[in-house]
Amino acid sequence: MRRYATMRIPTAWRTLWYLVSLTGLVLVGVVYTLNWTRGEALTDVELGTGTRLWEWSGGSGEEKAKQNGEVGKDEEKVEQLPDGVHAIDHLLHVAEAQFKTLLDGRTTSLHDAAAAYRKNRLRHPPPGFEAWYHYAVEQNSIVIEEFWDQIYHDLAPFWSIEPVLLRKQAHVFSPKISIRNGKVEAHTYNVYPKLDMWADMLRTLADDENVTLPDMDIPFNVNDEPALLVPWETVDTAVSLARPMLLYSADVATNYTGMEDISRLTADYTFDPKWLGPRLTHPDSHLGPRPLWSLVRPSCPPGTPARHGHVFDDIWGPEGETSEVHSAAALLPVELPGGTLKGYAQNWTHIVDACQQPNLQGLHGAFVAPTAMKVATKLFPLFGDTKLSMSNEILIPGAMEWNLSASLLDNSRVPWEEKANKIFWRGPATEGHDPARYWQRFHRHRLVSMLNATHVEIAEASIHTGNESTVGVDYANNFRLLPANEYHLKSQKGGQLAGWVNGRADAAFTDLKCDVDTEEHGCPYMSEYFSVAKPATDDEESKYQYAIVVDGDSGDDGGDFVKCLKSEKVTLRASVYRKWYDSRIVPWQHYVPMDNTFVDLYGILEYFQGTHEDAHAHEHTKPAAGMEANHRYDASLSAASAGVDSQSGNEPHDFDHVHSASRKRDGDGHDAAAREIAEGGQEWAAKVLRKEDMLIYVYRLLLEYARIVDDKRERLGWVDDLLED
Repeated sequence: MRRYATMRIPTAWRTLWYLVSLTGLVLVGVVYTLNWTRGEALTDVELGTGTRLWEWSGGSGEEKAKQNGEVGKDEEKVEQLPDGVHAIDHLLHVAEAQFKTLLDGRTTSLHDAAAAYRKNRLRHPPPGFEAWYHYAVEQNSIVIEEFWDQIYHDLAPFWSIEPVLLRKQAHVFSPKISIRNGKVEAHTYNVYPKLDMWADMLRTLADDENVTLPDMDIPFNVNDEPALLVPWETVDTAVSLARPMLLYSADVATNYTGMEDISRLTADYTFDPKWLGPRLTHPDSHLGPRPLWSLVRPSCPPGTPARHGHVFDDIWGPEGETSEVHSAAALLPVELPGGTLKGYAQNWTHIVDACQQPNLQGLHGAFVAPTAMKVATKLFPLFGDTKLSMSNEILIPGAMEWNLSASLLDNSRVPWEEKANKIFWRGPATEGHDPARYWQRFHRHRLVSMLNATHVEIAEASIHTGNESTVGVDYANNFRLLPANEYHLKSQKGGQLAGWVNGRADAAFTDLKCDVDTEEHGCPYMSEYFSVAKPATDDEESKYQYAIVVDGDSGDDGGDFVKCLKSEKVTLRASVYRKWYDSRIVPWQHYVPMDNTFVDLYGILEYFQGTHEDAHAHEHTKPAAGMEANHRYDASLSAASAGVDSQSGNEPHDFDHVHSASRKRDGDGHDAAAREIAEGGQEWAAKVLRKEDMLIYVYRLLLEYARIVDDKRERLGWVDDLLED
């Protein structure tokens, strides 16, 4: 048998083979790295006994936003609708589907809740998770992991900061609330009313015999304005460096370290947030105003309109000379707003994000003239109830919301059909300082003007008589009608909008907050445009089907939004602030979202209220504000209703996948759809916006915060369910 010699690869070929192999390995590494930077998580197939060793994600984009707990996922965006289908019909349908998806995420066991946590957060739950879950169940809470998305959005950047630094910053900060051995310590001396209410909230939680809170120091922002506006690049880097890990169960630590060493650590430690006020300062001189928008803009993501745009410095110029292009009227929209469906909001995330609406720097009191501007650009833990979309506070239920939840009156229920088909608003002009200079830019003033028939009449007249800069502008020069009737309002045809507003709205200030001492709440520079009404009682407010909630000093002034939801009303909502409950409620299902310029206000109201005159429309009517409404506005608007615009969406149609109630109409309105939103909002608020739900949210938040400031945070977790498996 012939034997063949073993073939040997020449040295040169062997070297080439090694080079090819090495190149292949390098390419694999490059592809791996590119995938990581695109935010593609490295994941195993499933969780088994002992679970995965680790798992991480990085980069940016939608995947990263989801993994970091970004709230307010984008909803379905539709550019074209079938003929005859109103945009709100479609939005009601989308909301119904979204609510069903939200409910599908409900967990009914500790095991399922822990699994949902690991799936969404890519970490083990924190120590104390089992006690938290049982507390939630005892309070008859609906447990849906998405409810706590805001917590993980707020805490995400702090995972990349040394925990000892976070503990030291929190300990030396004032004001703060401390927890030691389950006892809540707050030395407020009644100086900070909000802090007193938060201390009461935490004591209520800590005093429950089934609740054990870790030791911690909790710094608070007690102002009504945001306090942390950290540049976007700083926050993005911090979030990118924070890599979630799932350890083997045997490697998990289950007990918090505590705060026993904090006095030693802070013996010689000081922390200066370097607060920035409303003026640019120098050791020797004042250099002029510092607009809040100059700090907002760097906190917005690259590519957003705010970052592309500029600060309108002339609005705050010391001489008061503002260019025409930056006047309040010039900044208002003259066409349908972007990011909407035919002019109507598709998702709350876009509405609340001022980075998408740079003109708000001259149209919203929070940016125009904040009452107490005190802002830091350093990233450190700071809790508060005031948070803009780009600011960096850790949200906690509002102090006034907590106080309100204990004092809400249980009014006798007024049946829907007995309520007036009108929108009702009362409130003070709490929007900012220096109203004499800035009131025409304030959003509450704009709202009251838009619901004042006299102001609307002048705006209608200016559509045909005004020049380019004043077309559609109202009596007070603080709102304008879209010149081409882009919302296809039947009530705007033939100059009938003012009469329709007179019969469908009742809005007035209860206090003009004038900075000039006058008698009887008057104001020399505003009394020509606005009168003052008495605050409404709960019984008076309960007589109306529609309410509207807009920002005050810090959001909706003492929980007005929650109060309206619980009162069985269709609640219109516009805000630039995030709230702890935003992931729990669905726009167009539980409330109606509205653009912060209020450009969509009339379209929303006409869709639901219709234009036909209600026999009881004026039963509760009072002059809205300002000069007495002309009695000719009480005439029937049937003539205006007769002209049906083919694009208004009010003709019958077959649209199989729209909200069922939206097909039912009384006259040319959508009363059944409105009633369903009002009743659905009230029912859902009674389940997920209770005082108990605030405590459950805070309990979960404090467990997560205590882990982040613990030196062994990467190993801390709850894994009892995995050990049982």
